[in-house]
Amino acid sequence: MILNRRKLISADDKAGQIMQNNLLNILELALKEADPYTLTLKKMSTLNFSSYRKIYVVGAGKGTYRMALAAEEILGDQITEGIINVPQKLKGTLKKIKINLAGHPLPTAGSLRGGRKILTVVKKAQKGDLVLGLFSGGASALMSVPVEGISLADKIRTTQVLLRSGANIQELNAVRKHLSQIKGGRLAEAANGSTLISFYLSDVVGNDLSVIGSGPTAPDKTNFARALEVIKKYNLFHKIPASITSYLEMGVKDGYKETPKILGKNIINLIIGSHAILAKAAAVAAEKQGFKPVILSDVMQGITNEIGQSFIKKMHRDNQKNNLYIASGETTFTVKTKKPGGRNQQMCLSVLPYLQEGDYFLSFDSDGVDGVGPEKVGGALVDGKTLKKAEKKGLNWKKFATENNSYNFFKKVGGLIKTGYVGTNLGDLVLLVKNK
Repeated sequence: MILNRRKLISADDKAGQIMQNNLLNILELALKEADPYTLTLKKMSTLNFSSYRKIYVVGAGKGTYRMALAAEEILGDQITEGIINVPQKLKGTLKKIKINLAGHPLPTAGSLRGGRKILTVVKKAQKGDLVLGLFSGGASALMSVPVEGISLADKIRTTQVLLRSGANIQELNAVRKHLSQIKGGRLAEAANGSTLISFYLSDVVGNDLSVIGSGPTAPDKTNFARALEVIKKYNLFHKIPASITSYLEMGVKDGYKETPKILGKNIINLIIGSHAILAKAAAVAAEKQGFKPVILSDVMQGITNEIGQSFIKKMHRDNQKNNLYIASGETTFTVKTKKPGGRNQQMCLSVLPYLQEGDYFLSFDSDGVDGVGPEKVGGALVDGKTLKKAEKKGLNWKKFATENNSYNFFKKVGGLIKTGYVGTNLGDLVLLVKNK
């Protein structure tokens, strides 16, 4: 799974190499245990699908392809029709469910095309039929059908601005849901009284169904006023298209239909994967490697730079050599430049001055793609000697951190973790250990 393992095991002493190898083993084992195929298969095997007249399968997300593989294994020819939206570079085939390639982190024409097809399939279902929904993180961009009067280009521009503003996922989705025909429970509204059972892989702290993938089958807790508050909070009126602010303002004045706040008993949502499951999988893997696992948090959130530093300080206070510290969740940081990097690389960069000799720190986005850059990088692995390596190369870590230029820093120093597209999306996993 880790494509550049040999390069990452670069410590100048045997003990350091063993520690680096152990951390990479724990990462791999945790990702395999939290695989969407495994999680979906386990849950579907507990349900009875024999009473439904027709079964339709729809979905979107970074982990949805492997969820669909499991659905086909369980349901086989019972599937009447299906379509899923997945990232553009995904390679794979399915027998009964069509695959539509779409964009992430920004929607593309494929996101629109596939979103419309998903709506069409859901609307075919009638009473006595089942719609099986397979949703995971990334669905917001991968399945995008703007409301009438809003172009895909304007929605993309709005998403770009919000992503760079420092807005958290809840704030981002509050806006996106009110610009969509499919998010914020609107897909569930299209179910025509059929039974809609949706499986969710949660990449959201707290597992709020209304936030995961912008909650296509969940009641929406936000409203037009909240969406407009987000625009005001980050002072974005001059940065996003006028059509967007005009639409939201009209919505506040009751000019447009709100997202549903209550859905019928025929709508069933089940969370089958989460940050907590990823953290527990890492803990089991750590024990297998001979460590004492300590889960610091499975609801990790906050400012990227601050969170990483707090974990290091906790480890130093405990001063326990055999403890393997684990955290899962998703942090945020304000993007100040267009230079390549992501929050996991940024966290590893920000902790460098706090690491002591013998300390090891790993941060990884479980989907294998951390932020934006010239190649797919999932995160980074650093240690107490990384800063000295950088200084010898004449690199100023602070400058790189301030510019959010983490990719280029680790490209020069080493430490980038490359797995390619993993096929899941359960947020970020942080591992740290003290070896001296």
